[in-house]
Amino acid sequence: MRTRKKISIGIISPYNSQVYEIQQKIKHHISVSDPDFSVSVRSVDGFKGGEQDVIIISTVRSNPSGKVGFLSNRQRANVAMTRARYSLWILGNAATLVSSDTVWKQVVLDAKKRDCFHTADKDNKLARVIEDVVFELQLLEESESMFKKLNLGERSSRPRKARR
Repeated sequence: MRTRKKISIGIISPYNSQVYEIQQKIKHHISVSDPDFSVSVRSVDGFKGGEQDVIIISTVRSNPSGKVGFLSNRQRANVAMTRARYSLWILGNAATLVSSDTVWKQVVLDAKKRDCFHTADKDNKLARVIEDVVFELQLLEESESMFKKLNLGERSSRPRKARR
């Protein structure tokens, strides 16, 4: 029988009021006892020192002037972007982030350069990208399980035969 590791998903927002709203929206759709994944929604400060398999960052702000509020704080941006073990998703208004003249501008430009940038309302491939990420997480989980079984530290207690 194969045991599966629960995939942990973290949703980060810089604002407590948005954290609350996201929690209210998802609580009716996600069971706390779901065997496949767990979801944690917190502010940037709430994730300090913690990691999740997948992190989704909501950058919230949308305005033509590039004002990103709390997101302009480099330490907060660093905390938010370094909580993911395997996959990081950043959701936001690209025009606002690029106009911000902060680290977020470089993040958007780098994502575009590496073909990791997707526009949700125009990208028909986005659903496929999500499926691929889930598949890759399952492969990572299976590989991790295999390596644990092959761990040289877990040796049999049977005595070895003497060599001649």
